Amino acid sequence: MTRLRRRSGADQSHSSTIVLSSHFEIFFSLPSSMTCTFLGCDRPAVPGTARCVSHKNKIKCSIDGCTNQVYARYLCVRHGGKKQCQMLGCDAAVTRGSFCVEHGGSAAKRYCIELGCDRQAHARFRCVRHGGGRHCKVEGCNLHARSSGACHRHMPPRNGTKTKKSHALSRRTRPALCSTDHVLSYDVSALPAWTTPLDGIDYSILNLLCEAPKLLAGRGNSPRSAPYESSFCRYGG
Repeated sequence: MTRLRRRSGADQSHSSTIVLSSHFEIFFSLPSSMTCTFLGCDRPAVPGTARCVSHKNKIKCSIDGCTNQVYARYLCVRHGGKKQCQMLGCDAAVTRGSFCVEHGGSAAKRYCIELGCDRQAHARFRCVRHGGGRHCKVEGCNLHARSSGACHRHMPPRNGTKTKKSHALSRRTRPALCSTDHVLSYDVSALPAWTTPLDGIDYSILNLLCEAPKLLAGRGNSPRSAPYESSFCRYGG
């Protein structure tokens, strides 16, 4: 049975022992695990180098003993790679101009001008909550714009997909599948003499069922553009 047994003591990180049987042992040396030498990086170093995969092509700061990454001019931000504040005794980095934010320089982010608001400003020097956001381009809509100048309600469909509103409209304007060519109308006065008053009532109800869709469509109360053919109208007297 094969198992791995490590030595105890100072040689534990440099060598290991593989026991193949109870009669002999084979010793071999393993290099100690190294981590990336960049400051704050604990990834394992690539074999043969002192840097990890992410930092193997990065340049270190040219200052002796500094393990920071170069920002500009072969220097890190701390050692002057980024422009520093011109105020005497201040070593803060400058984003714009010649001074840092504390000494009158301009900040990269603008903040809302409303008193007590620390959110980032957008339009009109205000955040979205205080009126700095864009509104929907549809007239009369006061919702905020999300895409293409429209809110989520008035956003145009993507890739030819229909919105819920357009789908509902298409269902209401869908043409009727049945025609009115086969709608039969019955005249109670033309019934045979052998029919009873109850048969006349049945014919009247049948005639009403056949004519009702057409009447509703004429008044504009029916969602269909044309009356459908009822199954009752197939009856022949």
